[in-house]
Amino acid sequence: MTQIIDVSLQNFESEVSIPSMEKPMVLTFLSSRYPECGNLFSTLQLLAEEMNFTLAKVDLDQVENQAFIQYFRISGIPDTRVIFKGEIVDMIQGVATEQALRERLSKHFISDSERLYLKIEATIADKEYEIAFSLLNEALSSEPDNKKLKILQAKLFVGLGDTEKARSLLESFKPQEDEYEKATHLLKLLDFYTEAAQKSPVEGEALLYRNACQLVTESNYEEAFETFLKILQINKEWNDGMPRKAMMTLFGVLGPKHELTWKYRAKLNSIWFI
Repeated sequence: MTQIIDVSLQNFESEVSIPSMEKPMVLTFLSSRYPECGNLFSTLQLLAEEMNFTLAKVDLDQVENQAFIQYFRISGIPDTRVIFKGEIVDMIQGVATEQALRERLSKHFISDSERLYLKIEATIADKEYEIAFSLLNEALSSEPDNKKLKILQAKLFVGLGDTEKARSLLESFKPQEDEYEKATHLLKLLDFYTEAAQKSPVEGEALLYRNACQLVTESNYEEAFETFLKILQINKEWNDGMPRKAMMTLFGVLGPKHELTWKYRAKLNSIWFI
């Protein structure tokens, strides 16, 4: 259950400073005179429940609490701080969307296992495959059936050049299992991930193609389409028309009704058939 604390000058030390020595907490300064404060507080309550953090609030309408304004150098409200070990480690001034708050606060309020997951994901993205391999083995030793980790394992197999292991792992996911849709999606895009993971030096059209594949792995499909088209404009026959085949695969992934499918199928036809 979310813990929400009303903070004053009298209990600040016992309710904020001392507890924050053990784990981070969120301190927000509010006033009923500003409706946006209420909206922000509602969002913070939701995120406190989701991320399991203590939410402390200071009502600046109360005269005795106005000393906080000078102490924390508050220039406007709402004003939200993350306190850890008695220090301010993050500050969010003004209003923010739920997504923006979630992204900002998740840096401070995620589990050790989730932090390890993000670290593995980052090392794979940076092509630091040996480090990723070690970290992934550590994670899987304690959570051998974690499907999110299995997805990362498939991506790591791709990076290590073992596409068949990646394919076999992804095909093992069952429809009722967590991450099944993600595994199916990755399976359809496996060739793009394989190319993006390559470290060999390339140039010209080959470099553009690898960049386009990298954009696909980042779900930046429109820019990927534009890059594939750029290659075709330079040389339609490059690598046996591989960019065209890649675009056709993406059309299949996105589906015939997707706006990008309509847009780039027309662009592809205008280049390919002229």
